[in-house]
Amino acid sequence: MAVRFGPAGVPIQCKESSSIGGVRCCAELGLKAMEIEFSHGVRMSEDYAKEIKPVAEELDVSLSSHAPYYVNLCSAEKSTAKSSVKRIVHSAKLTSLTGGNITVFHPGYYQKHTPEEAYQAAKKALVEIQEELRENKIGIRLGAETVGKKSAFGGLEENIRLAQELEMVEPCIDFAHLLARGDFNIKTENDYRMIFGMLEKELGDYVQRFHCHFSEIEYSEKGERNHLPLGTRHEPPFKPFAKVLAENGYSGTVIIESPRLDFDALLLKSEYEKIKGEN
Repeated sequence: MAVRFGPAGVPIQCKESSSIGGVRCCAELGLKAMEIEFSHGVRMSEDYAKEIKPVAEELDVSLSSHAPYYVNLCSAEKSTAKSSVKRIVHSAKLTSLTGGNITVFHPGYYQKHTPEEAYQAAKKALVEIQEELRENKIGIRLGAETVGKKSAFGGLEENIRLAQELEMVEPCIDFAHLLARGDFNIKTENDYRMIFGMLEKELGDYVQRFHCHFSEIEYSEKGERNHLPLGTRHEPPFKPFAKVLAENGYSGTVIIESPRLDFDALLLKSEYEKIKGEN
């Protein structure tokens, strides 16, 4: 087992803008993963999703997806919570049809809730999502992404707790968000080791199938502002990250969310393989 690297969306270097074109382009570039972006709305037909699956399987490109940004499972507004559930279910269904294995989502916002109230609201919505997916025999993981703003629900400990209590839920670790939110000071190899150690302690073999997002980031006191290319500010630094992945035998998927997408996916992959080759 090893780590797969890929872009959040169709590669910049890809001449064709479709998801199938993106899968083919990833394979040509030597990338083994791609995240399908439903971030601004789910606009894929079921028939097209089914067409993606054999292409991805033949080319050995692992697929995931990102549900729409505008979901809030913690909302006190019943209509917002209901539509959020619907959007995540729709994203997960299409992802399953593509052969994908995980749908990533942003859990929501605290708003007027206490952290525990927000947690219980999110958990209730996720139970509903799980039940609907099971009823439709859709086997997929739901990736609760660690969030980058202090006003948002979904810190690492909150998402680990969701994963411990809900069978289909696992954390999606966004290392830039962990830094920007102020949850972790990520500067060295030991900082990455601590995070992976925490995941292994709390979630066991998750570290052999982890799913994460990576980029550098600009942030303020309130949290994230913009994702940045690798090597811009070295926050969080990518070389220690690659070293920890390579030296500890972790297996999973790293999706690059920097503005340079596939270019930075290839950069991180190259750094990882260089270190693996030295061991």
